[in-house]
Amino acid sequence: MSHHKAFLAVALAVIASGALAQSISDKATKDEVIDMSQEEPAMRKAFARAAETLPTFLELAAKPKEGTSSYALKVAISDGRNTEYFWVNAFSGEGEVFTGTLNNEPRLVKKYKLGERIIFRRAQVVDWTYIDTVNKRTVGNFTACALLSKEPLEQAAAFMRQYGLSCE
Repeated sequence: MSHHKAFLAVALAVIASGALAQSISDKATKDEVIDMSQEEPAMRKAFARAAETLPTFLELAAKPKEGTSSYALKVAISDGRNTEYFWVNAFSGEGEVFTGTLNNEPRLVKKYKLGERIIFRRAQVVDWTYIDTVNKRTVGNFTACALLSKEPLEQAAAFMRQYGLSCE
């Protein structure tokens, strides 16, 4: 699995905050769930930044520039008890309704399967990302930056270098 594909496979589950036993890089490589409350200040900031820039991202995704790839949305899916965040690729939509393909194996919300096409509302989108292959960087993925705020500085810096992620 390529580094970018592994990076896009990181799933965020909103349940009780907990300690990260493994590094975020290890969890990303294994497509494991990473726990962080949506009420954490860093996560709230990530959700807000993604929402603010979503219209520009959707315009770009509709007509991707040469040298870009792997456009994806992070979508909140709930089963009534649990909420899990999935990367969704091959997405399309107009207005408030979208469809796309789940790019993570569900761990908490079992009503969907990896690779399944789903319908979701724009209000469920909490993040977005794409790869700038020319400059070898990841654009967006604000929730990864929030998760990195809980990592030791050396591990966070290594992760950002590995995936070309900027967390300004």
